[in-house]
Amino acid sequence: MKLKQYLLIFLSACWLLVGCNGGSTASSSPDKAFGLKLGQMANYGATPWYTEEIFVGTSQLRFALDSGSNFIWATSDQCTTTACNAHNKVNTSQPGFVWVEETTVKHSFGPWGSMYTRTGKVDFKTPHFASADVPFFASVKYTGEKFQYLDWGGGIGFPSSSDAIEEGSGFYFYSLYESGAIEIPTFSVVTHPETGKGAFFLGGDDPTQYDKSSEIELQPNRTGQAKDLWGTDLYSAQLGDTVLPTLTNARFYLDTGSSEFKGDSVYLIPIMTLLYDIRDAELDRIFEKTYDTDGNWIGLVYANGGDPMKHVARLPDFTLTMGQSCAMQAGKAAQITLNAQQYSYYVEEGEQQGRWVVAFTPLDGVGGLLVGSTFMDLLYTKFNYAIQDSGGLTQGNMYLYAKTTGTGPAALNCAPRPESTVARNPVR
Repeated sequence: MKLKQYLLIFLSACWLLVGCNGGSTASSSPDKAFGLKLGQMANYGATPWYTEEIFVGTSQLRFALDSGSNFIWATSDQCTTTACNAHNKVNTSQPGFVWVEETTVKHSFGPWGSMYTRTGKVDFKTPHFASADVPFFASVKYTGEKFQYLDWGGGIGFPSSSDAIEEGSGFYFYSLYESGAIEIPTFSVVTHPETGKGAFFLGGDDPTQYDKSSEIELQPNRTGQAKDLWGTDLYSAQLGDTVLPTLTNARFYLDTGSSEFKGDSVYLIPIMTLLYDIRDAELDRIFEKTYDTDGNWIGLVYANGGDPMKHVARLPDFTLTMGQSCAMQAGKAAQITLNAQQYSYYVEEGEQQGRWVVAFTPLDGVGGLLVGSTFMDLLYTKFNYAIQDSGGLTQGNMYLYAKTTGTGPAALNCAPRPESTVARNPVR
């Protein structure tokens, strides 16, 4: 093993075990953060946040930075459909661009739609880091209208493991880390919907934007079906006073590429059923159901032009209990509560435009409960990698913090960790 690899393993162990000066205080200067912008909210379940600071060669695109994806993709000039024309495109005729594989491959996203790609390669350039010459999936066709309403025309995956990268794609973060452009294998995210701005830090964080004393440690749980996702233990979830049995001792995933709560029907339908059964003072339903083209129940919208603010007294809070420590106290779990306004959103474009919807959508195959900006907009979130013996990366601890500015969850409390849980060491 090379000396550099020994040193990197030592530094990673220091970071994960004792924190290298306090556990979670490594910082990134502003030039190590991608600025995030808030796009229009659509009813498609994808994050409205994107960056414009990454160029594919000479082509500037809007990219989602996606911890729920295991590949890199970008709209190319080989696609001329309505959905493709809604986005900036990669110039495949530019100097330095090469086709690695010109066979078209279909990537299916189920009811969301499909993307057809070929594999290209060119330098990914930013103002912050050295160029990274990585292969990516160049989109040549989209099916499903939701692609048209994406605020971004490409995605860069930050999966939980090097081993999870889809064959043919590069791993942008690992390329930067392996080259030495990133010294500590971590990234962190903070967003402020009230200003429409956020930041995505590579190699550290910004301690001025969170309260360190509020630290919640989330140790890895990467078992189950979604092994490329950043998973942890969810001890329990409840809607109002009703505990949701299917989400007791389930898996919980943080997905920066998502907006809503998603998960298998066994987890989501009980939540949606409880909400649907709630009525207003006149005994009218507060919600109406929405269905996909196959007749499957996929969501709830507020009936009769309603919104969560009109039903504050009747709509329950949603509380999640998780974490191996809370407020830096070992043996404590965090109870994070969202009110109805926080688990709902107003649709600004596309399907259901002009209406309020509930941010719960069934998505079978997840193997747990997944959430993105609906939850992470309320907190500062950090993702730590550990180093594998092979030199690759795998999931370490995640951390949640109360933000120093902006809106936080309706409640954030610490409680004794359930006795049925067993403390595990971080994956190394």
